[in-house]
Formats: sequence, structure tokens, C-alpha cells
Amino acid sequence: MSVKEKKNYSLNDSQRSIFGRKILPTLLMGSILWLLGEILSSMYFSDIQMSPFYMVLYISILIIEVLLYLGLLFASKREKTVLVFLLYGIFSYGAGFMTLPIVIYTEFLPQVHMFVSLSVGATAMVFLMGLLLRNKYFAKGNVWAHIFLYLLGILVVEIIFIYVFNIQNFLLTIPITISYICVVALVIMFYGAKVMRKEESSSWLYKFVKIQSILILSLIIAMIVVIVVLIIIVLAIICGESGGDIGNLSWSGSSSGTKKKKEKIQ
Repeated sequence: MSVKEKKNYSLNDSQRSIFGRKILPTLLMGSILWLLGEILSSMYFSDIQMSPFYMVLYISILIIEVLLYLGLLFASKREKTVLVFLLYGIFSYGAGFMTLPIVIYTEFLPQVHMFVSLSVGATAMVFLMGLLLRNKYFAKGNVWAHIFLYLLGILVVEIIFIYVFNIQNFLLTIPITISYICVVALVIMFYGAKVMRKEESSSWLYKFVKIQSILILSLIIAMIVVIVVLIIIVLAIICGESGGDIGNLSWSGSSSGTKKKKEKIQ
């Protein structure tokens, strides 16, 4: 990495303060609201049968989410702080409804919970790094401190996920969780630092929305990959090639949901 590239990621005191005290907490708040929306939506709507009414409702929510994001971008450019927080809160909570088709049509509810929770874990990890390092966060001469805390954060988050989600298939799930944690954390850290330096004249709200935009893009790509993997797993199970054990995860309280789905099929 050249000296010029290194400077692009080195923050001054003002940039570091805004990033650590405003942007990182806001991103963490959004990821928590997303998880809350996903859990509640799966609790209340996982047993419904997809009908034309619910299809229209789902598409309507999707359109509303797009409009909310456009409104968020508009409000951030005009520094409407209250409106930005309001729109972002509704947008983040509403994003929890986007995984409903996977919950309704498959038995991968624990994996959906896990996938959304990964964003909370990764965002919390970066937030705690900023909180612990403070004036040393993305400052010259503190590379090893960042590397140590980053690796420690991944280890802690991974251990939590192993116990909370009772991960069985380590060869499949561990690489997936670590990959997604790295994607979210590195986007926030490095793209976030670059935005802070490049958008010097912009408000912190607009910088925050730009970082969130890249996170959404990475999330969409990750979800496409996960959906493709889940389709492959389902096909493999149907064809009897997997023995029914591929991607076997359990999550506390999820067995009853699986039983309900089996009763419906019978």
C-alpha cells in the first residue's frame, strides 16, 4: 500500500470524533432495529399462507422501503437530523420483513435469524473498536492495535454465534459467518474512513447514508449468494445427495416453528 493510500484512511481528530460518536452508533442502532423487525415479523407471519393479498402487501412494503431510502438520502443532504433518524428507524425496522419469503417457504428460519444477527455482531464489533481506541482509531502508528482488536472481535462474535445458534456443521457455517462479519466490518471501517476524508464539506448525515448505501449493496450481494446456496442445499436434500444434514443449524425456540411447518405439510 502506498503512502498516499495510507493517508486516505488516516482520520484527524474531528473526523474521528464524528465517525465514532455519531456514525458508528447510528449504524449499530439500525442493525439492531433490523434484527428486531426480522424476529417480530417471523414470529407473527411465519405461519401465513402466501396469497395474492400477502404478495401485494410484501411488494408494497418493498416499494415503501425504496421510497424511505430515497427520502433518507434527500433528508441527509439537507441536514434534517430528526427526519433522517425517523426515516432510518422505519427503514431499518421494515427491512426485517424482506426475508419473509424464505421464512414462509423454507425451514431455514434459524439461518435467517443468524444472517441478520451477523450484521449486529459485525457493527457492534467496529463500534467497540472505535470506543476502545478513541483517539487512536484509524490514527497513524496504531495498525497492530486495530488488527488485534479486529481478530479478537471476530473470535468473540464467532463464539457467541456457536453457542447461541448451536452451530453443528462447522465446515459450512463458520466460513459463511466469518466472511459476512468481515464484509460488514471492513466496509464500515475502510469505506467509512475514506468517506470521512473525501466528503469533508458534507454533513455527517450524508456521510452516514453513503456508508449505509455500500452496506446495503454488500447485503444484497450476500443475500443473493445465501439464497443460491440455500436452493442448492434444498435440491441436494430433495435428491438425497446430502443425507439431510447439510446446513443443519438449530436456534433456541425454532423447533416449534419447524414442527408447525411439518404439520401443515401433512
